[in-house]
Amino acid sequence: MNSATYLITGGTGFLGSHLTKHLLTQGHKVRVYARSEHGHERLSQLIPQEQRPRLSTLLGAVEDLGRLRIALRGVDHVIHAAAQKIVPIAEYDPGRCVATNVDGTANVIDACLSLGVRSAVLVSSDKAAAPYTVYGATKLCAERLWLAANRYSAGGFPAFMACRYGNVWGSKGSVLETWAGEQEAGKPISITYPNCTRWHITVEQAIKVVLEALHEHEAGDLVIPKMPRYTLGHLAEAFGGPSKVVGLRLAEKKHEDLISEHESCSVKTQDDACFVLRPGELHEEGGWSYRSSAATARALSVDELRKAVEIWRNAR
Repeated sequence: MNSATYLITGGTGFLGSHLTKHLLTQGHKVRVYARSEHGHERLSQLIPQEQRPRLSTLLGAVEDLGRLRIALRGVDHVIHAAAQKIVPIAEYDPGRCVATNVDGTANVIDACLSLGVRSAVLVSSDKAAAPYTVYGATKLCAERLWLAANRYSAGGFPAFMACRYGNVWGSKGSVLETWAGEQEAGKPISITYPNCTRWHITVEQAIKVVLEALHEHEAGDLVIPKMPRYTLGHLAEAFGGPSKVVGLRLAEKKHEDLISEHESCSVKTQDDACFVLRPGELHEEGGWSYRSSAATARALSVDELRKAVEIWRNAR
C-alpha cells in the first residue's frame, strides 16, 4: 500500500490511538481529529520522535462542520471513530448523544463529499443491532446515514463502508479496567450476572477489521467480524479474587447482538472471518440472529480467558 494521508475522528481514544500508531509505523501520514487537548498531548508523547513529522494533532469536534472541512483538505482516507458511547450517560442526556453520533456523523459525511476523500469507514458498535439504548439507536442511525451517503458519491468517491463489533478487550471503561480498579481499592469485583455474555475482540483484531473494511470491501458494505464469546462468570473466575453480583446497569443487556433477526436477510456474503451486510437489500431468507449467547459463536474457556487477562495485565 502506497503512503497516504488518513484522518481519524476521535483519534485520541483507545482505538484511535492504536490506529494512529499502526498507520504511522506503516509510513502513512495521520491527522488526529479530537476535542481533547490532553488526549492529543498523551498521544503525541507515545509517538517516536522520527514519526512525529507525519502526525498532525487537530483540535475539533465532529459537531463543527467548518472545522471538519478544513481538517479534511488533502486527506485520502477517513476513519470515523468519534462517538459519545457511555450508555448510562447517553440515557441521562440523549441530546448530546444525538448531536455527536448522528449530527456529527452527517457532518463527517458532508466534509468527505466536499473534499475529495477516496474512502471512509465508520466504526460502529454491537449496540446498533436490535438497539435498546439511546447509544445503540444513534449508532444504528449513523450506520444508515453513512452507507446511504454512497448515493451522493460522484464517480464512486468517496466510498463509504462501515464495520460493527463488540467492546474492545481492555479498552477505556471496559470491565477489565473496572475490576482492576476495584481490586486495587481492596474491593470485590462487581459482576452484573455471571451468565451475561459478551463478545471478545482485541485491539489488534479491531484494527484489522477497520482497515480491511476501508480498503478491501465495496462501497455500502457493513462488515461484521465473527468473534468468540465469554460469560462474565467465567471471566471473573479467570480474573481471580472475590466477587459480588450487583445486577445490570441502566439500559445494559444480558446478551449482545451483532446481527439481529431482522437484519439477517441483508447478509450479502460470509466466510470464516466475517459477515458482510447490505442494509436495505434482501439477499437471503433471514430469520436468524448472531448473538453472544448462541452456540453459533465459539465460547472461550476459563483457561483461554486467564491467558488473555495475564497478557492484558502485563501490558498495562
